[in-house]
Amino acid sequence: GIKLRDWDGGDLLDIVGQDWMGWQEDTLAKADAVVNVVGGYTEQREMAAERIVRESLRVNPTALQITVSPKDDELRMITPGAESTKIARLKQCEDLVSVNCANFENMRLEANRVDEECERIKAVIYDRLK
Repeated sequence: GIKLRDWDGGDLLDIVGQDWMGWQEDTLAKADAVVNVVGGYTEQREMAAERIVRESLRVNPTALQITVSPKDDELRMITPGAESTKIARLKQCEDLVSVNCANFENMRLEANRVDEECERIKAVIYDRLK
């Protein structure tokens, strides 16, 4: 089965309290796969992706890294405005993973198809970890 562990918390201590501290050793060291489903489209997305990749490489460099993002043509529907900036930011996060991680999958998902796309993510995990 697949176990989920919520985010790294980053510099958001005011929001998440102490829950995020130690997430690297708590989760990454034991992870077969790391699925990055960072929300938002500001530079915080890039910062979170950088932390996840950096700490994954430090703690568990062979774990499968999966980056999940919406399809470019659906981005406007999900988050209106600054489309070209957001598309570039998604690409930068994907490049960060593809350049630094040997075992990775960048996935672009359809909006409003949560069940189907979750099944797709699970299928990638199970297929790649055979």
